[in-house]
Amino acid sequence: MLRLFRFVAVVLFSAVVMFQGLPEAQAKIVIREKITYYPVRGRTGIDLGRAMVKSGPKAVHMRHAIAATATKFDFTDAKLAVENGRCVVKDVTVKLTLTYYYPKWHGQSGTSTGLRRAWKAFYGELVRHEKTHGRIAKKYASRLEKELKNMSGTVAFGCRDFGRWSLMRMKAMAAQLKIEQAAFDTREDSKSSKITRLQVVLLKSK
Repeated sequence: MLRLFRFVAVVLFSAVVMFQGLPEAQAKIVIREKITYYPVRGRTGIDLGRAMVKSGPKAVHMRHAIAATATKFDFTDAKLAVENGRCVVKDVTVKLTLTYYYPKWHGQSGTSTGLRRAWKAFYGELVRHEKTHGRIAKKYASRLEKELKNMSGTVAFGCRDFGRWSLMRMKAMAAQLKIEQAAFDTREDSKSSKITRLQVVLLKSK
């Protein structure tokens, strides 16, 4: 029986809000993307499938997942000013770190052309899948920057309440991001999706 793989986007939410009054601070989004591979070996599609099912969860820290996109947000360098009796955000930096986890096939030499072709097609779709998770996260990074810039604090509290309310809002948006990422994975897990069809072709290849 063929065992299909699952794809999971991991959202790591870390809010670090620091208040600075430096004039050179600028509102911006900083994006960093990294790729981490884990090795798999096999002489048939079934061999490769088993290797990914066995090694994938250890590499991406998720059950059944053979690939993943870890998303981490950091919010720093918030510049506050007082306008109309409120503490408002003039500038803020949103840092988004995306880490993609993929399998890497070792020992392809001597395997069939059909198997290598099936792997290449499947792997290309796998990368597209994870990059889509990355695009969804980037969209949220832009939304989060706008949300932060639209928040305010109370002067009487020394603007300290800004941090509390901003953290609450950012956590709510992180929850929304998880829902959207999960919905994308659900669509991709369907039998009619391209990535599922390519999985089947790979597993049947010898």
